[in-house]
Amino acid sequence: MALRDDRLKWNRRYRDGEAGARRPEPHPLALQWRHLWRGGAMLDAASGLGRGLASACGRFDPLYAVDLSEVAVARARELWRGTAGIRWIVGDVGALAWPTSRFGLVCAFGFTDLPFFRQIPRMLRSGGMFLYEGFAPRQKTVKPGLNPDWIGEPEVLRAIFAEGEVLHCSESEEPPFRTRFAAVLP
Repeated sequence: MALRDDRLKWNRRYRDGEAGARRPEPHPLALQWRHLWRGGAMLDAASGLGRGLASACGRFDPLYAVDLSEVAVARARELWRGTAGIRWIVGDVGALAWPTSRFGLVCAFGFTDLPFFRQIPRMLRSGGMFLYEGFAPRQKTVKPGLNPDWIGEPEVLRAIFAEGEVLHCSESEEPPFRTRFAAVLP
């Protein structure tokens, strides 16, 4: 799917309320591993309404929330009004230039972009963590036409974070099948 088409699809979903209408809850992976967080800057990749933000508010500063959908960012700004330290960016998170050793946490919940993921170890500072949830390979049995670029293959994620420690790698038992992954850099 072309970037323009993807933006239009997500704008429609947020406008029509299909993608939620209230502030999200923290992700279970974040709750499980936050005792290891060391603070610093945080990036919520393809942030939508801010599931990564919900997981990290008060523990990181600044918080970067990046989403392709201007409708999602506008709605999220309303939901997170009054929360200090959030920097909202409408754009393709994978196309932006991110500094080396900047982030203490990068979250990608419901978003898979392997070329971007390959940049994350460089973007994380020592002790920085990556949290991910996206489609698992088994989801193709439910949706045979699923774009293979949207699948988080555990072996690929492990290889990307080979220099770090994989804290968690699992697949949900029921559809929609999701890969959940957490890794921390030394």
